[in-house]
Amino acid sequence: MSYKTELVKYALEINKADAFLIASDTNRFWISEFSSSAGYVIATKKIVYLFLDKRYYQKAIDTINDIDIKIVCFTSKNQILECLKENDVKTLMVEKEYFSFDDYLFVKNSIKNIINFPSDVLRIQKTEYEIFNIQRAVDITCETLNWIQNQNLIGLAEIEVANMVACHMLELGAAKNSFDTIVASGKNGAYPHHRPTKKVIEDNEFVTVDMGCIYNGYCSDVTRTFPIGFPPDLLIDAYKAVYHSNSLGIEKATYKSIGKDVDKVCRDTIASYGFKDYFVHGTGHGVGINVHELPNVAPSYEGKLENNSIVTIEPGIYIPDLGGIRIEDMVLVKKEGSILMTEKGKRWIFN
Repeated sequence: MSYKTELVKYALEINKADAFLIASDTNRFWISEFSSSAGYVIATKKIVYLFLDKRYYQKAIDTINDIDIKIVCFTSKNQILECLKENDVKTLMVEKEYFSFDDYLFVKNSIKNIINFPSDVLRIQKTEYEIFNIQRAVDITCETLNWIQNQNLIGLAEIEVANMVACHMLELGAAKNSFDTIVASGKNGAYPHHRPTKKVIEDNEFVTVDMGCIYNGYCSDVTRTFPIGFPPDLLIDAYKAVYHSNSLGIEKATYKSIGKDVDKVCRDTIASYGFKDYFVHGTGHGVGINVHELPNVAPSYEGKLENNSIVTIEPGIYIPDLGGIRIEDMVLVKKEGSILMTEKGKRWIFN
């Protein structure tokens, strides 16, 4: 069995379940490494059934080589019930995060014992194939961020810059953005999730660009804040605080570190500079098939960073009516020493 099917088998055993029903695009892609907009998976301890309609069936037959996966041409949801019956499924594990009420109504009369399983935990530790694709997405994003910082942006609207970086990532081989690009200039930098507007970028202000792309189904998420001219001294002080916080967070993001402890290092560092009240979000999150997934780096997350997990470290300071700073990097956690995946991405340093 492959690593992923073995992991599902282990989850079934510890939950005393007979099968795992996957309805989400995310986990269906995770276990099959085949992208489709619809379908189901039924994973038993012996075999994985992948139900795909005729739009995807033949391509799956031609491209999936995993002997643990049996591809079924999907024509009716009744096939799901038939498969569960054929495999004598009495206890069914379902995705806690994605299982819909409609699917529950469909299976509840056939399966009396349904277990909500937090399926996102399956994706915490990445395979070498996943790491390769995420690293490629990261490299594309870093190269684009380096490029945009070398352009003359004065007089351009935030939305123009957002479109520029999206096109550049496509030219470098990305499939698409992993989320809507954030470009926040001047006072708009005080909004962590600002949507780019027609506001024109001016001299003597900071610009924050938060962006990512998808490569072969896997995401990146990187942020850089950089100066245009000479921004206000208070924001330069804030930048120094965020830079220091980010650097210490990267150092702390090691094997078996607890998520909230990494967050605390970053949060305490920003507080030591006098900006405690201006760091308004968690320090980071996992990245993989989804741009936000486990593990987290946040005050409430008590889970450990595992080998081959990938997290962001993204402390920020947001000062109303003035602006904001955020620096976000991605770290691959390894037993033998974590790796900074975004090392190629230029970060400004102020003396």
